[in-house]
Amino acid sequence: MNPTLAYDVAITVNDWCVDKSGSGALVPELVEALAGAYDAVRPLTPDERAQWPALLRAAALRFWLSRLYDLHLPRPGELVHAHDPAHFERILRHRIDDRVPLPEREVLREIQ
Repeated sequence: MNPTLAYDVAITVNDWCVDKSGSGALVPELVEALAGAYDAVRPLTPDERAQWPALLRAAALRFWLSRLYDLHLPRPGELVHAHDPAHFERILRHRIDDRVPLPEREVLREIQ
């Protein structure tokens, strides 16, 4: 098990696979495509798959907190553009409310 790699996948899913309306909801087809491509190179272990909902929540929480930090504690002298923290707050709320499982391996293989 390599939780760092699985966490990186969760970060990518939270960023690349959300709907464009801004609700924070995942687009299942995008998650399946990304997870299928990743699975073709390095399948997630059963432990990583079991931790998937927690990894999505942790990734959303990390980005929400970093955006809150940049907004409320800007660093002087640096070119830091504070992004809207509400975006990742919505993503986090979705990940808490909806325990998003990874698609089953059989589904991922069909996509490839």
